[in-house]
Amino acid sequence: MKVNCPGCHAAFTVPDEKIPDVKGVRILCPKCKVPIDLGQRIESSIHAVQGELSALGVDGEVADLQEDVMALDVVEEGVKTALLCSTDQIRAEKIRQTLDELSFFVVQAGRADYALRKLNNNHYDLIVLEERFGSGKPGENLVLHHLQLSPMHLRRQFFLLLFSDTLPTLDGMLAYRIGVNMIMNYKDIEKTKVLLVRAMKDHKMSYGLYMDELTRRGQR
Repeated sequence: MKVNCPGCHAAFTVPDEKIPDVKGVRILCPKCKVPIDLGQRIESSIHAVQGELSALGVDGEVADLQEDVMALDVVEEGVKTALLCSTDQIRAEKIRQTLDELSFFVVQAGRADYALRKLNNNHYDLIVLEERFGSGKPGENLVLHHLQLSPMHLRRQFFLLLFSDTLPTLDGMLAYRIGVNMIMNYKDIEKTKVLLVRAMKDHKMSYGLYMDELTRRGQR
């Protein structure tokens, strides 16, 4: 898919297989960082799939409803939730064990489209994302782009942990620049539990009153 930036008018290509078939996805222009809406391209993909379903005698609206139901997580009130976005099963299992020990209800996503559908239908206290999720290049991580563009009142409601093979663990300035709460290098994966507990505690202290007020108003 060829994309033209509305800001700097730069033209670049996003591989079709990297574009998930969900609504509301935007990416940042790699040159000027202006948000680019991929909505039209995604909508056309959805209509194409619905056309194929209709040809098979399957109602498109029913299929959409089924997908939405499957995207909803059923969790008891008060249970902490985490979305784990990883394609590396060995690493993902280690991270999942840590999250289980911290009493998180863990949902694992192995594809960008599934992760985005989950994000559009659920609230997560913690999102764990590998830097190259869904792509061989960090700059093509559509889930990260999507989260970077979240409105501030929504962004403060979850903790975003980025796992990387190259970025240094606990580099606060780099984490701020990327738009995540915490960076973990995979070489320090065994330290995840200790460092995550500390970082999430600091995050809760920073935004605790804000979150409590949202809860009181029924906005969370």
